[in-house]
Amino acid sequence: MKIIFFNLLLLPCILSLNDDLLHYVSDDVLGGSYKYYSLMYEGTIKIQLISQTGDADLYASHTTTKPTYEPDHYNLQSTTCGEDIIVIPDSFKRPVSIGVYGHPSHELSKYTLLVYEVIKTDEDTTYDQKTENIYKDSDSKKKNLPFLITLLRSIGDVLFEILL
Repeated sequence: MKIIFFNLLLLPCILSLNDDLLHYVSDDVLGGSYKYYSLMYEGTIKIQLISQTGDADLYASHTTTKPTYEPDHYNLQSTTCGEDIIVIPDSFKRPVSIGVYGHPSHELSKYTLLVYEVIKTDEDTTYDQKTENIYKDSDSKKKNLPFLITLLRSIGDVLFEILL
């Protein structure tokens, strides 16, 4: 029941107007350990990590296959105690390696990792270096159908996990 409630709380994130949800995964990671993912999507990608319990941190690299918290082993990182967000620019070569690190202050961290394509909605917005917001041009009709398919698939995945 907690999973259903939490996923309902995520719905506003999923319904974001400026981003097209491409993929999501819910998983856990032991404290002091990593879980790795490979990002193949082209374009400007926003990755959002939401720690449900514990404290998971986010690392990304287009130069190494297993990013870690060591300075030479990642290109982008977000290590807050809450929601972590990084934006992968379209200039990064693919695949981009994503590392989710379980902070050792918690035995286990449960998280949801959301992957979005960032869609430009304002013709004048291109790059804001202070907030690292990067946008990609796209027509609005392109994102409606893939979003609905992804949303329905995500709801089906959650229902399938509950029934198991």
